[in-house]
Amino acid sequence: ILVSAPTGGTKTLSAFLGIINYLVGLGVKNELEEKTYAVYVSPLKALSNDIYVNLVTPLSEIKQLAEKKGVNLQEIRIGLRTGDTTANERVKMAKKAPHIYVTTPESLAILLTTPSAINNLGALEFIIVDEIHAMMNKRGVYLSLTLERLSEMSIIDPVRIGLSATIHPLEEVAHFLVGL
Repeated sequence: ILVSAPTGGTKTLSAFLGIINYLVGLGVKNELEEKTYAVYVSPLKALSNDIYVNLVTPLSEIKQLAEKKGVNLQEIRIGLRTGDTTANERVKMAKKAPHIYVTTPESLAILLTTPSAINNLGALEFIIVDEIHAMMNKRGVYLSLTLERLSEMSIIDPVRIGLSATIHPLEEVAHFLVGL
């Protein structure tokens, strides 16, 4: 899926809504597994931090609404991994996998070298690549290889969602996203 809309056009929210709905549905049935369901990759560390905050708040509000209605909802965990993530936080995430991993391309590549992450990403269902236009360079080649490794590791082929405000040519970026 490739979403292109002007800045502020809620591309990121659009990408996450279906995933959050899916995870909440599993959480209500007490079927959330100890694995990572979705990886969000952004080339900008600041954007990764922003998304982390913007995911934590809605999920917290969903949990509060569920509690008000007497619905038991499993916690949907979000993990942020960048070059600044402490060793202690990395260990925590290795022991208890976040359901949604927020990261940068370089941190994702490093993550794929750890046995616990490989195990936790073995049934990955969604990959979101934000600001995909910024990855149409040498750095993007590295990300492309990482995306292919993720797909190869997973027992299912994860849905790939690319987001960008400025994409041209659209077809070329779509090929980059899906590895063609």
